[in-house]
Amino acid sequence: MIKYHEKSNTFIAQKKAFFENEVNIDGNFIVGAGANFWGDLAVKGTLKLGKGSIVNGNIEADDIIIGPRSEIKGNVEAGNDLNVFDSVKISGSATAGRDMHIRPGCNIGFAKAKTILELIGKVEVKEIESGTKVIVRSE
Repeated sequence: MIKYHEKSNTFIAQKKAFFENEVNIDGNFIVGAGANFWGDLAVKGTLKLGKGSIVNGNIEADDIIIGPRSEIKGNVEAGNDLNVFDSVKISGSATAGRDMHIRPGCNIGFAKAKTILELIGKVEVKEIESGTKVIVRSE
């Protein structure tokens, strides 16, 4: 279900992969479309979550890219940058150590970015931490 590319220290999960337990990856992690995680997902590196994926726990990684139409039922914490693509639902909070970019159709409970929070198009964020620099622009 998971392959490893040694030169780039990257683990690759096939599309529609299914993980019952908590997943901890020491390296980069590319997840195919439609993957399902029943627990938490922790990555020491870059996480690229494929479109239509579901994570029932929390996500933690250095840099995170969440593909369109994915659903995260916990919190998302990026040490550096967080990119959230179209129509993603994050039930908990989304925090980024640097920049956060949120595309149209997203629904997020709480957002906090250390440098810039960019909202693109129609986005629903229930709460933004005060002091966060917010940039809003149309598609």
